[in-house]
Amino acid sequence: MAYDNLCKYLAETYPAAMVRWLARRCPELTGAAATPDAVQVLKTELPVEPIRADFVTLLRATDRLLHVEFHVDPTSEPPLPLRMLDYWVRLYRLHRLPVTQVVVLLRENAAGQGLEEVFEVGGTRHRFTVVRLWEVEAGELLADEALLPLAVLGKWESGEGLLRATAARVAGVTDAAKRANLSACVQVLAGLRFERGLIRGLFREESGLFREETMRESVIYQEILERGMAQGLERGIAQGVEQGSRLEAVRLARALLERRFGLLPSDVAAQVEQLSREQAEALAVETIGFDNLESARAWLATQTTASE
Repeated sequence: MAYDNLCKYLAETYPAAMVRWLARRCPELTGAAATPDAVQVLKTELPVEPIRADFVTLLRATDRLLHVEFHVDPTSEPPLPLRMLDYWVRLYRLHRLPVTQVVVLLRENAAGQGLEEVFEVGGTRHRFTVVRLWEVEAGELLADEALLPLAVLGKWESGEGLLRATAARVAGVTDAAKRANLSACVQVLAGLRFERGLIRGLFREESGLFREETMRESVIYQEILERGMAQGLERGIAQGVEQGSRLEAVRLARALLERRFGLLPSDVAAQVEQLSREQAEALAVETIGFDNLESARAWLATQTTASE
C-alpha cells in the first residue's frame, strides 16, 4: 500500500531516528544509533526468489541487523509470522549477523490486535516484535522531528487535537524542504485515520505552511489509489495502472515533478518524455523522495531510453 511505501521512505531517510525509537521496545538495539554514521541502510532485496523487505539497516556498534516491516493490515498469504521467519533466514544467510525484527502496524484492526509475535511449528520457534502504533503515545513520536508523520497514528486524547498538534509541530520545522516533505507525509498517513476535509482544514489553519503544490501531491496519491490506478506502492504503480497508457504515465510523472520543482528544463522534460510506461510510473513514486531537481536528473540518468 501507499502508506507502507511512505513508511519505507521515512525509515530510509531517517534510519537513526527509526532505530532510536524502536530501541525502546527492543533492548538489544539500545545505544546502536548513538551517531548518524552508526547505522547503514542496506539493500532490501533478499536472495532466493527475491523478495523485498521494507527496511533493513546494519547497526555497526553491535554488529546486528534491524529489519522492519510496515503494515496497514497484516493479513497475508503466507501468514506474516511465516514471512518474518523467511526474511530472517534470508538476511542471516546473506549477512551472518543476528537480526532484530519489528512489525509496525499502522492502523487498528482485528487482524493487528490478534497478530502473534511468534511463529512456531514443531521444533521451530521464531519471535519478532510487534509495535501497534495506536498503542504508542503520540507524544514520543511528536518529540522526534523525523517521526512526525507516524504521530498522527499514535495514542492521544483527541483525534482532532492530535492532528492539530502534529500540524503545528510540522510548521515549526525550520528547513523548508524538510518541512514540505514532512507535511506531505503527515497528510498522506493521516488519511488512514481522518477525513480528508479535516486534514486539509487543520493544515491550512494551524500549520501556516499549507501550499497548494504540497497538498496536491498528497491528494494526487490519494486519487491514484481511489481510481484504482494503483493498488498500492508496495507492488509499484506499474502493477496498479492497468488501463493507463505510456503517455498518461509520462504526463503524471511530469506533473508531479513540476508541482515539486516548477517548469522543467527542456533537457529534463525531453528525458521524461522518452520514458517507458513502467519507468514513468516508477518516477511518479520516486518524486516524493527527491530533494531537488538534481536528484531527479540523477535518477533519470540511470534509466534507459524507452523503445518506441
